[in-house]
This record gives sequence, C-alpha cells and structure tokens, in this order.
Amino acid sequence: MRRGFTLIAAIFFVVIASSICMLALSIATTSVKQNSEIYLREQSELVARAATEYAVLAIISNDFYKTGAVCIGDKNNPIKGEFGELFTFEVYVKYFGDMGVCSGDAVAATGANQGTIMLDVFVSSKPGKASNPINFHKRTLQKL
Repeated sequence: MRRGFTLIAAIFFVVIASSICMLALSIATTSVKQNSEIYLREQSELVARAATEYAVLAIISNDFYKTGAVCIGDKNNPIKGEFGELFTFEVYVKYFGDMGVCSGDAVAATGANQGTIMLDVFVSSKPGKASNPINFHKRTLQKL
C-alpha cells in the first residue's frame, strides 16, 4: 500500500513540475515576442522622423515658382521610399499659404500661416518581415 501511494505522489510531483516548466517557457516566449515588437515599433517611429526630414528637405530644395514646377507630396504625387529591408514609407503634404504652384487654402493664405505645410507620414512593415504587421502614422506641422 505504501508503494502505491509513493508512485501516485511521484506522478503528481512530475505533473506539477512539468506544468510550472511549461508556464515559465510560455512567459519567456511571450516576453521575447513582445521585446521584438517593441523594438520594431520604435524603429518605425524613427523611420517616420527620418521620412519627415527627408520630405522637408525635398520640399525646401524644390522651386515652386519656376515653369513646370510640381507639387511634391500632394495626393497625386506622394513621397515614397523604403528604409532598409523592413519598412516602406509614404509622405503626403498639405500646403497652406502662398507656395507658388502649390498654393493652399485661400483662408489660410495670409499672415502667420503663409508657407506652412502639414506632413502626414505613413510607415508600414513590408509583408512577411514582421510577425505582426506594423503600421505607424505621424502628422507634423512645419513652417518653411
């Protein structure tokens, strides 16, 4: 009778120990996945900042008053690019005030709003590069 009780106690102990080990493994796996997603999220925010600066540089270097000038970053011509092997970005620009061929809203065309742009930056991960798709949006107002 004692041997049977010891066998049952040993089996119970093994089941409890294996359950605790499985819980620890599950927590470790979840932690690693969360850390990689946090890292990619931070990377997407940095890509959005870089894309904003790139768009401002492209807009500043454009001459809006010459013949045949185009509006950089408007709905028909967004600024697109890739950042490494993980991310793509698109920048849409809304012009306020007198900007040559890209003159914005008439209401906002006077005073302090003259020469102001609003940048909408969309960053997304390339398909198959992240376990969960990453999409990030940043909106910035910039005075030129």
